[in-house]
Amino acid sequence: MKISVLAIPLLLAAACTASDSMVQTRQKAQQGIRLERTSDCIPQSAISGFEVLDDRHVILIGGRNRKAYLVQVAPTCFDISHQITLAPIDGDGNGQICGFGRDSIGYEQFGRRESCRVMGIEELSDERRLRVMETK
Repeated sequence: MKISVLAIPLLLAAACTASDSMVQTRQKAQQGIRLERTSDCIPQSAISGFEVLDDRHVILIGGRNRKAYLVQVAPTCFDISHQITLAPIDGDGNGQICGFGRDSIGYEQFGRRESCRVMGIEELSDERRLRVMETK
């Protein structure tokens, strides 16, 4: 009986420590990614892929030469890293996803459609893309 009474507080302490370290890791990743420019655009029809970095940053892939664009969204997109499909939403109807205006990134979560507003887009050079990917 004494062993089980002591085991419960130890397990709770271990769980809190693990969750604290996960939160700190997520915060470091978000702090490490900063857009150098925020007003670049990508044609909506050119987007052919994506890679989620964290709950606030997505890399969109597009064009014939597979250019990469770093997208910052707000508010935080809950559980976006587990999505297998994302949809760029052209909110202002100009045919482009831009770092200004009403554009957003949409996905389906638990049977509901979610969207996160695009706050900035930066076209990435190959070197910058490698640096950004290191923060993942």
